Amino acid sequence: MQQRDPAARRRWFQDPYFDLFVTQNFLGRPQWFQLCYRRDTPAERVLEWKRGRGFQHMKVRQPRYAADRGSGELLPDGALPYLDVIEAFQRSAAGLPLPLAGFVAGKIRQHRHPTYRRKGSFTPFWLERLHTRRL
Repeated sequence: MQQRDPAARRRWFQDPYFDLFVTQNFLGRPQWFQLCYRRDTPAERVLEWKRGRGFQHMKVRQPRYAADRGSGELLPDGALPYLDVIEAFQRSAAGLPLPLAGFVAGKIRQHRHPTYRRKGSFTPFWLERLHTRRL
């Protein structure tokens, strides 16, 4: 992997279920990550987080021809299967640096219960109902 930004450090962790790509600043704080799960299957998905932007959950659309296998396309996807992902991540996280594992697990939990509003602003009824619903 090429390090394009000298102030940022790019890292890649892998196991049979996950690929985790991380960019950290010079202090070691994550600035961006992509957690790819169900890797190398037709059901591969990606949870991406970027500081200042937030989350995206995407699916990987594989190309039609095997020769183009490495050129999948990321498309918006539905809800993250939270319980499956967090349980598998907790099993896999033993090989990660402890601060990074805790950070990514915390972001997965945050994605489950996102916050969309500023303090003191009006909360729409549909969002209030979503927050009170138990998953």
